[in-house]
Amino acid sequence: MTFAVVVLAAGGSTRMGGRFKLLEDLGGRPLVLWSVEAAMGSRCRPVVVVLGNRADEVRRALPAGVEVVVCDGWREGMSSSIREGVRALPRESEGVVICLGDMPFVTPRTIDLLASAARERGIAYCKVGGEIRSPSAFRSEFYADLMVLRGDAGAKEVIRRNMDRADGLEVDPVELLDVDTEEDLELARMIAFERAVNRRK
Repeated sequence: MTFAVVVLAAGGSTRMGGRFKLLEDLGGRPLVLWSVEAAMGSRCRPVVVVLGNRADEVRRALPAGVEVVVCDGWREGMSSSIREGVRALPRESEGVVICLGDMPFVTPRTIDLLASAARERGIAYCKVGGEIRSPSAFRSEFYADLMVLRGDAGAKEVIRRNMDRADGLEVDPVELLDVDTEEDLELARMIAFERAVNRRK
């Protein structure tokens, strides 16, 4: 048995001034491809990508090897995508790492560390200081808790209710950059450019 990854990529980019962030260019690739490729680079399988808004366009940007599900109720908020992703997991999956499609700098190593920690404790999450951040991971006994989530709160509610079963992993804040606004996108482009320059040195 192994952990799966669910990448949430269904949202409406409501804070992007009319731009659709998941298909915005970042270092020559669509933004969504960064987090999906990180998931594909981990040891977790399958990788399930949950689509919603402009699903056909996003689907065309995805690599071979991912499983795609479409969340018709994506306007409800993040919880609807989480439910759709968990529903798509194989019955034998040991657990799931839930990633966001607009976090381009999450690494395969972090995804694997979350899966390993959740395998031991039940739940694992990223943190910066004392703040709970995505991605997060849940052993299969918490699927029922994820399936009753509603609204746009995401999985933090499940983590907070089960802190005695949860392991927080301190992660570099840059890795957890969440692209919600045009300013976030410009910052991500600066980081991606600097990293590309450093690789060429």
